[in-house]
Amino acid sequence: MDELTHDALRGYGERYKRLAIFMPLFQLKSKRKGPFGESTEDSSLDWFGLGLLTLLFFFESMLRRRSKQGAKELAQYLFQVTNSKTQAPLESYHDIAHNIIESFRDSRGLSHEERFFNWEKGLEENYRFTILKAEKYDKKANRQYFTLAPAGLELVFATKEFFSEFRISINQLLVRKRLEKGEFANALHEINEMRVSVEALREEIERVSKEVKRNIISEEIYKKYEETLQDTYDRLEREDEEFQELYAFALDTKKKIELHNQSEKDEQAYKQINKVTLELSDVHSLHRLLLRELLQLKSTTLESARQALYSMGMQYFNFDQDINGRIVSSPLPPLATKGLLAPFLRPHQQQNWSLFSLFAEQRLYKSGEEAEPQVYPEADPDAEKAQKEHLKRQAHNFKLIMEQILAVIGNKSSFELKELINHLPTALLEHRSFYDFWLLLHQRSPLTAQQDKEEHLFDSALALIEGEEIIVTECPEKLQVTERYSIQNMRLERRRINL
Repeated sequence: MDELTHDALRGYGERYKRLAIFMPLFQLKSKRKGPFGESTEDSSLDWFGLGLLTLLFFFESMLRRRSKQGAKELAQYLFQVTNSKTQAPLESYHDIAHNIIESFRDSRGLSHEERFFNWEKGLEENYRFTILKAEKYDKKANRQYFTLAPAGLELVFATKEFFSEFRISINQLLVRKRLEKGEFANALHEINEMRVSVEALREEIERVSKEVKRNIISEEIYKKYEETLQDTYDRLEREDEEFQELYAFALDTKKKIELHNQSEKDEQAYKQINKVTLELSDVHSLHRLLLRELLQLKSTTLESARQALYSMGMQYFNFDQDINGRIVSSPLPPLATKGLLAPFLRPHQQQNWSLFSLFAEQRLYKSGEEAEPQVYPEADPDAEKAQKEHLKRQAHNFKLIMEQILAVIGNKSSFELKELINHLPTALLEHRSFYDFWLLLHQRSPLTAQQDKEEHLFDSALALIEGEEIIVTECPEKLQVTERYSIQNMRLERRRINL
């Protein structure tokens, strides 16, 4: 069995059981017998919807700790919810309630049974479950009360995915646990699920981007989208930090296995962890690109929508009709007129002379004394030393940046900055030196290691590509790299020169 087939069949039995608990609901849907008599069409009775309402009724009863809930209470609940449509008497709902309870729990106390073939294990299995279970029995009133069984609770939870927005975070936690246990194949499967989640999130952000451009018609809707995007961005930032920690943990695990690589089993584990690190890095790059796209959406699309909202308001605003007509046609009191015109007037400004200015510091000269000439201050040796230290640090930073760039691009002779930033560490992109590096490269392009005897800032960086010439040209696109920094996209070309 190949790897794809093995992964596809993993957990087949559990997945089948999760689907099997829906069977009682669909059996209700196939019902055609109605309790309302000739006045109502049997086929129009929504048994499936009534079954779902029953599940929600018992679930809410559990949340509110109401244990005495039976057929009578269910009938009253269904009557209250659906009577406006069915126009049926309460007595008919007692029959409905009994039918639904019997579908969810056999009157003889027997469980539902689903026989299926488990393709993962290669054998037949029986799955027994019940949606409702007996809770209490009132002997005096001869009434049985019910509550949701574990399968019923699982069915309710299946109708709403409570943690969809935290799917990537949950996958990250599972990957870490898998790596700690040495289950590298399972970790790789979780990483692939993360890739699917990132792609799904990308589609969701694209949908929101289109909605922003189409639906912003008021300041309230603008605020709503702004809060939604900010919450999503904050969540993606936390996930990005977890990706960095997870990748570092995967690299540490890889180093440990590499040190103890003594048997064939260790060699197989090393190959798996190596694949895990590569796939994890790839998914992290996709996620980081998504983070930047969302930042771009926040900073440009949302602001453009706001400007469009402002422009639309200005187009519909008629000064003569809305202001002049209002004041002239129906004379307003002075106070109301002032309030109407206030947005179009300058803010009130009042200039006052303070008596304390008399006590301000003044330079007085005695008779015969000449004022000191204004001269430039002498160079401070400490300031010059600090400047040299700063330039030395910057040159070292430029060398580290060039090493990171060369590690990513390899032997490529040409690439754009927007292709590069998706593969660089976040800590580097948050540092001011990265942007100084590109700005100076562009200003002093073309650069060679020979030429840079005077351009001392790039001495160490250009020594890494000795014998090559660097040409940096500007591209029209502007990149929002982080929330704090943005830079013009640039193209860097490397050319071999004859020494």
